[in-house]
Amino acid sequence: MVKNDCVKCTDFVNCRTQIVYPTPCHIGGLLAIGEAPGRDEDIAGEGFVGTAGKTLDKLLSAHKISRNDYGRANICRCRPPQNRKPTTNEINACLPYLAEVIINTQPKVILTIGGTPTSIFCGKGSLYSILSEGWRRDSWAAKNYINCAHPEIKPVLQYVQHIVPSPHTSPLAFNRNCPSGEKWAVIAARQVKTAVSLL
Repeated sequence: MVKNDCVKCTDFVNCRTQIVYPTPCHIGGLLAIGEAPGRDEDIAGEGFVGTAGKTLDKLLSAHKISRNDYGRANICRCRPPQNRKPTTNEINACLPYLAEVIINTQPKVILTIGGTPTSIFCGKGSLYSILSEGWRRDSWAAKNYINCAHPEIKPVLQYVQHIVPSPHTSPLAFNRNCPSGEKWAVIAARQVKTAVSLL
């Protein structure tokens, strides 16, 4: 497979350096899923290598999970123009590839990084409302999200045991306060700890 074989999204074809393919997790491992590659990932051809990815690496390494111990993927495999959010059509074009990765690797835990991946796996609503519901329920079981996940993702949730949403780890998002007044960084650290505990 060549690096730029997909031509489904015209904007991506015209602006990307390359398709950023997932780094699969071990069978039954941890798979972190972001929204789309950024500038650094587009250049390197590897996901989660920029500042946000390094922050995630640091959070996981605090729990003895090295970069080689977890998988990384994105909802969309190409960097959107000017780092904008992917459109619905772009997301729908890419999700079958992500679904295939999940079927092939069967991660025990999926860690969704930021609002877009969380909405794809956990349904509509703000990131904080989805987090609050999980805390109230005290469960991150994938079966909780079967009825609200994106149609492309619903069938593959049978291969996953837990979905743990987390705030985005970019500096801009990380240092803001969430609706409760806590820093998103504090919540991210807590969610990463939960994800590791479920492995």
